[in-house]
Amino acid sequence: MYYKLPVELYCEKNCILNHTDDIASIGKSAYIITGKHSSKENGSLSDVENALKNRNISYKIYDNICENPSIENVMDAVSKAPSGCDFVIGIGGGSPLDASKAVSLMLANPEKSSDFLYEKCISEHLPVVTIPTTCGTGSEVTPYSILTIHKKRTKSSLPHKIYPALALIDPMYLNSAPASVLKNTAIDALGHLIESYINANATNISKMFCNYALSMWKAIPYILKNNIRNYEAYELLMMISAYAGMAISHTGTSLPHKMSYTVTYEQNVAHGKAVGAFLAAYVKNADIYSCNHILSLCGFASVKVMADTINELCGRIKISKELADKSINDLLNNPQKTANCPYTVNEEVLKNIYKESVIII
Repeated sequence: MYYKLPVELYCEKNCILNHTDDIASIGKSAYIITGKHSSKENGSLSDVENALKNRNISYKIYDNICENPSIENVMDAVSKAPSGCDFVIGIGGGSPLDASKAVSLMLANPEKSSDFLYEKCISEHLPVVTIPTTCGTGSEVTPYSILTIHKKRTKSSLPHKIYPALALIDPMYLNSAPASVLKNTAIDALGHLIESYINANATNISKMFCNYALSMWKAIPYILKNNIRNYEAYELLMMISAYAGMAISHTGTSLPHKMSYTVTYEQNVAHGKAVGAFLAAYVKNADIYSCNHILSLCGFASVKVMADTINELCGRIKISKELADKSINDLLNNPQKTANCPYTVNEEVLKNIYKESVIII
């Protein structure tokens, strides 16, 4: 058995106000990493600013993190960091949270170039506070930071393990999120749970998180289809995302995430939608027990019902045969990308998953 999750986590209404002292205990000068709009609209940025002002903590805001942030985006943030900052606060969806971890790494290693981001070594980073405002990535509790690498036309996780020091979840920040964001990010969380359960690195502890959260996920399609907007629904969505993050912190993701990166980069498909497209076929290829166990927990009568539900929530994806072949070749030529899958992955398996998951044109 192995278990490690060194993140102090709170989930409640007025979470930032209630834990201002916890934020203040981390440092005296903060660098806030966020996107252009959502943290301003949902009130999370204002809440953080008020908390910092109340404790006389200096801060600077970088609010230009893009969706699926690139190495260049992170290095731009690093170049504009305030002198003497001693911790980083990430606010938003997975993009700002992942970027905040990468920024914290580079600020703790100022003599390094951007090549250091993907250098496999023991490293230091500034403390990170994560404040999620979407319900899918689980980045608030994971050690992962996934960036876009334009030179390779894909996304890839940093080899450095950057656990946040503190995660503050206020479900009410979901209140201003568009329905499409809730759907896409909730499917991303489902992907984390399924890929963590059907995983060569799965343990009893990681499966415990998966089992609990998958049983909770049973209510999500109804909530999303009917656009139910209340605290209970938001809390359920946020906690499923966090539990899913706890699961993949121990196992990593598997094929659906790896297959999604090409689709996201080349066609600008939302991350959760891209992951969701491949989930049903991934489950179908697993052993019978795992397949039936996941379907039962989620309340899906069959793999087809799972696929239909995901497609109804997020829509289907169309890709060219050339792009599908490119993705398959990339996976076959990089064994690390398929290593977490517990069943045999070859060209035939990947072609069948593509055939069953997307519309190839």
